[in-house]
Order: sequence, then C-alpha cells, then structure tokens
Amino acid sequence: MTDAELDRLADLIARALMERPATGGPTATWVPAPIRPAPPERSGEPPVWSGAAQELGDVAPGKDGQDLPRFRASTAELTRATRAAASGKAPPPDSGSREPVRRLARSRAATAASIEVRIGVSNRHVHLSTADTQLLFGSAPLTVARQLTQPGQFAANELLAAQGPKGRIDGVRVVGPTRGETQLEIALSDATVLGLEAPVAASGVLGNSAGGVALVGPAGRVELKRGVIVAARHLHLEPSDARRWGLHDGDALVIQCGAGARAVTFHDVLVRSGEGHATELHLDADEAHAAGVKTGDSAIITAWRTPSTGKRPLVTERDVIRLARRGERVPANAILTPSARDRAAALGILDK
Repeated sequence: MTDAELDRLADLIARALMERPATGGPTATWVPAPIRPAPPERSGEPPVWSGAAQELGDVAPGKDGQDLPRFRASTAELTRATRAAASGKAPPPDSGSREPVRRLARSRAATAASIEVRIGVSNRHVHLSTADTQLLFGSAPLTVARQLTQPGQFAANELLAAQGPKGRIDGVRVVGPTRGETQLEIALSDATVLGLEAPVAASGVLGNSAGGVALVGPAGRVELKRGVIVAARHLHLEPSDARRWGLHDGDALVIQCGAGARAVTFHDVLVRSGEGHATELHLDADEAHAAGVKTGDSAIITAWRTPSTGKRPLVTERDVIRLARRGERVPANAILTPSARDRAAALGILDK
C-alpha cells in the first residue's frame, strides 16, 4: 500500500471509532465521560476515623482519677473543641494562644465570681529597732504622719538617707512602730542605685538579707550588716475574707493587675493572713509601674495553691537558690540532693 492509502485507512478507522455507540445512548461516545462523585453530606458528628471522635479523658488522668486544674483547657474541653472544628462549626483549637501548664491545688472556675482586692503600693521605707531609732533620731519617739492600712502601723514624719557602696537615696520614710530588728525594704531599681544585690524575701525573713548600707539620720549613723531586702509581693488578708474565700496563711496566689496592654499577671503572691491584717495587695514601686497601677486600684485573684504538708519535699540545688533569693530557709523535713545540701550549707539556709 502506498502512503496515501495508509493515511486514508487510518482516517477511516478513526472515524469508525468516534461514531461507535456506547451504553449511554446513540449520542454517547465509546469513551464514557468522567463523573466527579458528590461529597457526602456533613453531619454534626465527625467520622469515626477522625481523631476528633475519640474520648481522650483517660489518656493522662490526674491523681486519684481526677483531672488537675490547669491554666489551659482540660482534655474534655479540647476534645469538644476539636470535634466542633472537624464538623466545621469552630476554628481549630490550636489557633488560640497557649499558656504554660502550671498545676495548682485549686483554681477558680471561669464562671466563678471574681475576687477583687485593693492594691497598696509601697515605696522604699525602713523599719527601725528601738536602739537604732535612738541612734538616728535621738531619744524622742517617732511621730505619726499618717496611719497606714495595716492596723497599728503608721508612716512617721521622720526621714533618713541610705548610703550604699555606689550611691545614696535620700528621703527614706520610717514606718512605725519600732521592731526587734532594723529592716530596709527597697525595690530592685533602688538596689541598683545603692550598688548592692538585695534578695527578694518576705518581710521579717532576714536570714539571707544583704548588708553594706549605712542609714544616716539627723542624730547619727547606723551601719547595717544585714536587713536589706526587696520585699516579696504579698497579700495581707483579714481573717473574715480568708474564711469567705477559702484562703489560708502561706497560700501562693496568681493575681492579675492593670488593664489593656499594661496588664500583668503576678505569680506566687504570698498570703499573710491572721489577726492584725487588713486585706490589701502590696506591690513595690517597680511592680506597680510595670502594671500601670497605683494605690487604691483593684487586682483580681485568679488561682491559688496551698503548700503540701503531707509529703516531704524533694529539694534540688536549683530549689535552694530559689529559696535563698526569697530569703527563706530549707524546710526542716525536706529531702535534699547532695549538691543541694552543699549549696544550702554554703548559703547558711540549712538547719543543722
């Protein structure tokens, strides 16, 4: 066959194939057209094969089968959110912000009424012993400028200067009445001005406090070998409020202060409750400036924990450093690692 005859034969075969009827009818071609299957209707529940359909509450149960309160959603809440996202009724739960997990003994529910407390901002001040008062101001007793919120305490008219290794701060207010030992309470920014490292400690806990500061008054001068601290933020709590809110002396709180972009959440706020306390959150000037709050503003308690008393705590070297910075001693019933025992002994916060 010639090339022309081969071309004609190929053309005839192609025409025959194109005109061949299919099962779909006389107008259909021999090659069926592709059909895209319709998607299944979406129901309210996700399919079984999706992870959202699984109940995850027993994957990591809490102690005694109870879920521990946390700052993030519980497993059941996350399961419901994932189911809603799979059914197209909500965005994925991962789109929200994640907070670090901090396990607490108790936590307020989202629907519980807020606990609001008054804020009191403490500027730098000094509590003087009777002997140091006489050395600095003579034999005359301290005079009252104004009463403070805490019962029996007052801001005195007397002022003095604090002289550190690198700088001096004038106009430090004396707070009365006198105490058994002199204590200078400053902010971290004040410590920088004075040129020393003062530990964060609860008021009255002076075992690891700093020294090297001279107090200068109109009648004399006192050299402090210890007694300089940065007061740990704390909540004074009167007994009636403690009973009403279920809080106890020694509890550690989580408190929100301020609003908007300046809002701050403070952790491990110490509760000091008992007779002679009036409910007020005490922050130093640095903390108040950071949160944009002032005396008279309100703060909100969001969660708290009560220190465990049933088990002996295990204290590591890192825990010892943290205790020393707060001016606290190692608990008498603590179990210490060898390095923690050596560090605690070196820092002088270990009871023999």
